[in-house]
Amino acid sequence: MRNSIARRIGVIGLMACALAWSAAAFGQTQRSFVASTGADTNLCTFAQPCRSFAAALTQTNSGGEIIVIDSAGYGPVAIAQSVSIIAAPGVYAGISVFAGDGVTVTGIGSRVRLSGLTINGQGGDTGIRFQQGAKLAVDHCAIADLNLYGIYVQAANSTWIITDTTISGVAIYALIAEAGAGTLDRVRVENNFNHGILINTSSNVLVRALIRNSVATGNAGNGVTVFTGSGRTAVVTVENSAANVNGGSGFAGTTSGGTTVLTLRGVVATANTGSGALAAGVGATVGVTASALARNVNFGMEQTTGSVLRSLQNNTVEDNVAGATSGTITNSQQI
Repeated sequence: MRNSIARRIGVIGLMACALAWSAAAFGQTQRSFVASTGADTNLCTFAQPCRSFAAALTQTNSGGEIIVIDSAGYGPVAIAQSVSIIAAPGVYAGISVFAGDGVTVTGIGSRVRLSGLTINGQGGDTGIRFQQGAKLAVDHCAIADLNLYGIYVQAANSTWIITDTTISGVAIYALIAEAGAGTLDRVRVENNFNHGILINTSSNVLVRALIRNSVATGNAGNGVTVFTGSGRTAVVTVENSAANVNGGSGFAGTTSGGTTVLTLRGVVATANTGSGALAAGVGATVGVTASALARNVNFGMEQTTGSVLRSLQNNTVEDNVAGATSGTITNSQQI
């Protein structure tokens, strides 16, 4: 009898151990932790944190969270599931990108949030690449010094939301979005070596975006560019935002055989080397209302090559070196 009870207790103990091991091995943790004192051989609990984002991800349920306990660098991570990676204000959560991408999102249907991260290029290509997934949210992040892009959105039929984020010193585009529907709110793109923001369709995908309360300044190309190729469509609205001191135009809606619709509402474009607002290409329509376009080296508003540039006649256009306007400006009326 005693032996039977002992055997039962032993079996129950083994089962409990097996279940605990299974939970650890197969990522049955809702909330994982990383810390400067952690080790990737730990279980990624608060008491036994991991050292890297990549290790913590293997211990985290789909839809779970990875929490940064203290300031350190936590390494690049490839994400193929729904997850949130969160660093609280005052905690430095760094990713040094020596090659490739800092964060890659590839999970079909995944929903990913990145909050409070600092991503620094050290020879790497892209800060955040949203290759596939349902939704990407990026907030309170700083991204700098990548060889290609700060944020690259490729995920078809996706939603992407970028807020309270700064992107600087990137070699090509601070942010390039080729697919999905997105919102940029309180985003700064500054001192990048080509365009600040590029909304650019691919594979006949419709791209829609709202940019508000944001700033593009000191970029070598245009502050904000919307471009479509043949048979493609992009619809973008920019509200209460500024594009200043850029090497190209402040805001540009252009196309080569596609359909580009760019609406500028309450924007400021000053001291750009190009024009404040530019429309170029048959199929490009740029509308400007309640905006200030001043002291640009070219024109306040510039319409070229069969495009349409509409003004609601309530804009301030002054002190532009080449003149207030160029081309045909269509004056719209309030209804």
